[in-house]
Amino acid sequence: MKKINRTKLLDRKHDRRSAKLIVIATEGKDTEKQYFEMFGSRKVKVEILATGDDNKSAPEYVLERLDKFKDLYDFDEEDEFWLVLDVDRWVKKEQLIAICPQARQKRYQLAISNPCFEIWLCLHFGDLFPEDRTCKHFEARLRNILGSYNKSNLDVLAYTPNVKSAIVRSRSLDLNLNEYWTSQLGTRVYKLVESILQSLND
Repeated sequence: MKKINRTKLLDRKHDRRSAKLIVIATEGKDTEKQYFEMFGSRKVKVEILATGDDNKSAPEYVLERLDKFKDLYDFDEEDEFWLVLDVDRWVKKEQLIAICPQARQKRYQLAISNPCFEIWLCLHFGDLFPEDRTCKHFEARLRNILGSYNKSNLDVLAYTPNVKSAIVRSRSLDLNLNEYWTSQLGTRVYKLVESILQSLND
């Protein structure tokens, strides 16, 4: 089957000749999609493949979603493919461990949060607290900071001014780059956001 030209993913907002595509497959349905969409520009098209109403959010389904999408289009070499996953839902971690080498072999990049994406959002506003350990803790902290927190209705304007601070804080927590994800509390989402920002500045 002939692949579709990648420019079909671009619209009038993008420079169709030179825009870079960053394709992100996420475990979540709403939060990640809303967050990453704020980075779209003429130079970068951020395409988010979120979990749908079928709730197929297990790591192997997220990987499969990205595989199928990549097979549809004729991408350029500089286009990037990312998996955004959480550790918290896969307590035994076997599923997560199994897909990481597969993803690397396919030259997909990993942005895994331990325990969840909300840790990345919290790092926009300050360092971690010792008592923050679970997703519920991070969600509660966001509610305290912002007055409310709704996964399906993210106030992206609250995060925009603090993205670079979140990168600095996240990097300081990332102590072992040889691991697929940080074994302590932390997130590799900063690597994805750094890549987007670099593409915007190129």
